[in-house]
Amino acid sequence: MSDSYVLGLDLGGTKIAAAVFDEQHRRITDVYALPTMANQPAKLTLLNLKRALGQAIRAAELDGPLLALGMGSPGRLDESTGSIVANNLPHLQNFPLARFLSEKFRAPLFWENDANCFTLAEALVGAGAGHTSVVGLTLGTGFGCGLVVNSQLYHGNTGAVGELSHCRIAGGSFDEMLSGDGVRRFYERVIAGMGNISLPASQISKIADSTPSTKKIGGMAENGDPAAVKAWALFGQALGEAIGIIVSVIDPAICVIGGSVATRFDLFHPTLKLALDSSVRSSATGGPRIEPSHLKNAAGVVGAAEHAFVRLANQRCADSPL
Repeated sequence: MSDSYVLGLDLGGTKIAAAVFDEQHRRITDVYALPTMANQPAKLTLLNLKRALGQAIRAAELDGPLLALGMGSPGRLDESTGSIVANNLPHLQNFPLARFLSEKFRAPLFWENDANCFTLAEALVGAGAGHTSVVGLTLGTGFGCGLVVNSQLYHGNTGAVGELSHCRIAGGSFDEMLSGDGVRRFYERVIAGMGNISLPASQISKIADSTPSTKKIGGMAENGDPAAVKAWALFGQALGEAIGIIVSVIDPAICVIGGSVATRFDLFHPTLKLALDSSVRSSATGGPRIEPSHLKNAAGVVGAAEHAFVRLANQRCADSPL
């Protein structure tokens, strides 16, 4: 069997994911994931990156050429050095990652912001398929946002579309309040008595000492814990207000929510919808649809691969004689 293929790579602050796609844009392997180890020396992140890509390549059992690597990551790519500039990938700052990957796998690397990759994937083959304007929100290690119009990423004049992380909402920045850690912050407010939930002092002390994770707070809410339920409700309200701002400027047909926080969509969607409806009450349609990611953990690699296919097609058009 001799088939050419594209690698999709999703390099995040928490995990690295990779998968192989054939020339018909079909994902032909599972998504292989390993921890990023972002707080460890860069060589450990690079080792896991190579391992994840190697696992995907071996699983594909293809002996044709690698056409390209599509990579999504937080932050931006410094074109002068080929390095990623992202707060949650501190040890890769100034490392020539683009050259490293291109030389290691002997194929061109096409980079895109990870929130843009997520949005592109959901717009083409996920929850936003069939819609002319799609906003994607990634709520995980950080807060990310992307925009696809007529099946194409929209970057704006300077490539800064969706860079909302430092905007203020609910007493903090989008990144602080709407990422995974944001749920914990709302929870801490609740147990401190700021969320109108009254708990015994012994329970407050126990919770404060344990500092539960977002995942644990989700499980607690599903089991009826009042403080956890309130925390997710406050999170949904803040997210609804944030989406209301986005909708007022962009007026998309649909907003798709992904990232680790989206796995608890049912816990925060009701208050999100109330806050959003209040923000866009002047709209005749009541605002855009709000959907959780359909592609889930595959969205990042799908979007990275689709970006690579677009760039390859553009190169072929540019190289073709008139």
